[in-house]
Amino acid sequence: MKSDRVLEEVKGRIDIVDFISDYVQLRKSGQNWKGLCPFHSEKTPSFMVSPSKQIYHCFGCGAGGDVISFLVQYEHLPFPEALQVLARKAGIQLQAIKHDKKAVEKDEHIRNALKEAAAYFAKKLKESGNAAAYVRKRGITEETAELFRLGYAPAGWHNLLQYLKGKGYADAIIREAGLAVAGEKGMYDMFRDRGMFPIMGMQGDVIAFGGRAMDSSLPKYINSPETPVFRKSETLYGLFTAKEAIRQLERVFIAEGYMDVIICHQYGIRNVVAPLGTSLTPGHLQKLRRLTKEAVVVFDGDAAGIAAARRALPLLCQNDYHARVLLLPHGEDPDSFLRKHGAESFGILAEKAQSMIDFLFSVAKGRRSDAVREALMMIAELKDNLEAEQMLMELAGRSRVSESALREEFRKIREKKPGERAMPAPRRPGAATFTEERLLLSAVIAFPQRTDEVLARIDLDSVRDAVAAALFRKIAAAPDRGELSSVLEGAGEEERLLFTRLSVDPGFDTGHVDRVIEDCFLKIENRKFEKRLDEARETGDIHLINSLLMEKKQSIKGKRT
Repeated sequence: MKSDRVLEEVKGRIDIVDFISDYVQLRKSGQNWKGLCPFHSEKTPSFMVSPSKQIYHCFGCGAGGDVISFLVQYEHLPFPEALQVLARKAGIQLQAIKHDKKAVEKDEHIRNALKEAAAYFAKKLKESGNAAAYVRKRGITEETAELFRLGYAPAGWHNLLQYLKGKGYADAIIREAGLAVAGEKGMYDMFRDRGMFPIMGMQGDVIAFGGRAMDSSLPKYINSPETPVFRKSETLYGLFTAKEAIRQLERVFIAEGYMDVIICHQYGIRNVVAPLGTSLTPGHLQKLRRLTKEAVVVFDGDAAGIAAARRALPLLCQNDYHARVLLLPHGEDPDSFLRKHGAESFGILAEKAQSMIDFLFSVAKGRRSDAVREALMMIAELKDNLEAEQMLMELAGRSRVSESALREEFRKIREKKPGERAMPAPRRPGAATFTEERLLLSAVIAFPQRTDEVLARIDLDSVRDAVAAALFRKIAAAPDRGELSSVLEGAGEEERLLFTRLSVDPGFDTGHVDRVIEDCFLKIENRKFEKRLDEARETGDIHLINSLLMEKKQSIKGKRT
């Protein structure tokens, strides 16, 4: 299949609204869908998705394009890899595009090796008495184990390695997938005698593994290393299975471990994720904030859990989350609590989750002023001034310190923080002003059936707007005038931004397209006439001036009749 046909086939099978909804919380807005931009920090939604044009555009930062460019920009993927992901989602057997053949094949081999490894580990779990007994002991049902694709890596140094090599995978691919390690005596399995937790990407494909030691003398957990398809600081365990529940409930529970996520899901609490053995990162929260801005961190009520909550809260504030803390009884985590007390008891505790202010005062061991100062430091991280205002009022009530004193201290803290409080949108190259040429371009994009008519009447060589002229030429060369989104392929940055902007905001009442087209051409004619008249006046050519004025008079007379 040729590359242009591949692109059109993929885009034809994947609805952009459905796809972007996996990443951004979208709401209907007229004929389009609107949400918070995933590419810059904003409080008011300016990110639009057009189902009719299958295009997105942000009026804040200017980001825009089709479903493929969205995945490229969001996941930081090279184009061939993004195309491969979408083709797989669309059920298309993608033949490697010639100039990107090596990159596409390498990515596909790595993903296939991970998929094969997951199937191998799942099979070994069923064959291993000890590992299967451990899963049952932890209260995991067979259905849950299959949903999370749990497995077992047998003891031994070369089990998976030999299995994958027998399937035709090269050593380099197995190593790059993070499934084997190169040692002095050659390659050996990364995971040995461990319960296996496949880590899935946003599309549900296996991108890495976590392994829990069956032997207590070994490190309890190890994770896959970073690979071409796995970034630990941007990946949350369970997000693929939780994303629909997070979007519907508009809240996420952030727990600590694999088992917390799995058992919560089994007990019907499905909006739960966990970082991969590390603290939360901005990358984690950037992924989550496209689904919700309300987070509840769930920790053991011991000293370690309290310290973990204290580390998480400033980061949540920096990313403008409405954050709460759920401290479980001492010695409990979600896994153990649910198995002892059930989902109803967990739900009752969750409803009583503490606000950030209440949490800081409840765990304060020193002077009251220390808790106030810590709270002010966290509130100062908020970019949302309204949220900060509400928290200052809550702090005043909780601390019994006057609002004026708190505001003065708050002002001092913020003054010490350099830079802009909110992350500004990147500067937009040439925000669309609706000149006649751009309105005509917009009419063509909104009504592709008018393309031939407009192209026949417009003189592209005299179009003053270079970006609009370039897009008109691409449209003229498009193989299918009824499907103009193909002009984005190979378009420059400014061309792409203008095209996507006009796609979601035509700049005119589409119910009066005939009048808009005629008015635009009339204004263009008038502009040309005024230019010729100015040139005649500059040269002092009285004969030409009179001739032009007569021509204009006849033109007006003709239009009236």
